[in-house]
Amino acid sequence: MWRILLGLSCLLGLLPQSGSAQQWTGTARLALTGGYQTNTYLDPVLRFWQDRSSAPGLAALTPQVGIARKARRTRLAAAVRTRLYPRRADAPQFVQGHAQARYRLSPSWSVGASGGGTRLRLGSSEESWWGLPSVRWTPTSSTAVTARGGLTQRYVATGQGTTVRQDSRLAMLNVAFWPTDRVRTEGRAYWSDGRTNATGTAFGGTGVSVRGVYWPTNQWSVEADVGVEQVQYEARTTRTRLGRGGLKVAWHPRTAVTAFVQTRASTARLVDGSSTDTHVAVGVRLRVRRVLSGTAPSPPRRRVCRAVENGVQIQVPYDGPGVPHVTGDFNGWSLPGTSLTQTDDGTWTTTLSVPSGEYAYRVRIVDGDERRWLSLPSYADTADDAFGGTNGVCTVP
Repeated sequence: MWRILLGLSCLLGLLPQSGSAQQWTGTARLALTGGYQTNTYLDPVLRFWQDRSSAPGLAALTPQVGIARKARRTRLAAAVRTRLYPRRADAPQFVQGHAQARYRLSPSWSVGASGGGTRLRLGSSEESWWGLPSVRWTPTSSTAVTARGGLTQRYVATGQGTTVRQDSRLAMLNVAFWPTDRVRTEGRAYWSDGRTNATGTAFGGTGVSVRGVYWPTNQWSVEADVGVEQVQYEARTTRTRLGRGGLKVAWHPRTAVTAFVQTRASTARLVDGSSTDTHVAVGVRLRVRRVLSGTAPSPPRRRVCRAVENGVQIQVPYDGPGVPHVTGDFNGWSLPGTSLTQTDDGTWTTTLSVPSGEYAYRVRIVDGDERRWLSLPSYADTADDAFGGTNGVCTVP
């Protein structure tokens, strides 16, 4: 795993960079989950096939820490997470690290690489790593197509004290579509093919999945997913067929807090029979995000809102990827809002035609399929909202 992380760090170091646009961000997350689970294949983190559990009660903690750097053309992100089961006698030992780098060639094309490693002890011990170069195409402002292909390697400890190595090729195609800021759909297909080092046994699989997320309000989201896959463990043997589906409802009362309830189910046609499993859980996720370094100096303008004839002019400093959009009382908080136009000095601006009054607003960055709120500069007039966030305030005389 350390070889993957080191390689990606070196890759990013070779990419062209703009010193003024770099920004390091650190994130810490903690998820607490409780419920019922009959197979770790349905576990959102482990996803490891295990026969029906004798103790299906689920209680888990998932801490994760990560760091990311975003510049105008380059991005780097790395994270490490583990999954703890305090009430389970045969508690799995799990740790995973991954990293990714991306370089934007043009507004429509970017290239990158991702990789990582996993260590899991659940009955037997296994380690795996992967490295996947990628190409991303954004044909429209609401569509992204990503192709990945590379190698994976897995080491599995046997009961005889030996370790079997499995080398395989992996190809993935991902298509994302977000017609509005409240609806996002994503389809994914994969193919893998490999052999073991000791006996040359062939194995592999193919699968497709579809996921959709809908935000009826700014605080609630509903997510559904379905998938099918076919796994071959050995050449010329019956293939295992797996089907799964899930539904998740989440409440986001604050930016740093998410409460959720989810259910998942799967059915499998195995070589020696069939299996149906379920997963039902409730939980809460906490997140802390901090800018560590690299913020660009603010341009000389010191006012975010300036009254003009028949309206107000919004101008914010921003030197990063994506396009700022402003939304607020003036448009019913419709997302993504009104896009801003970049000027020569690193400021983004737009003029809104609104009547006299006081308006709350926020600025949202739209960067392909990514959305995030932008922190307003310290000199902006602000007020806390009812949910713990901070809105800007514009007054039109």
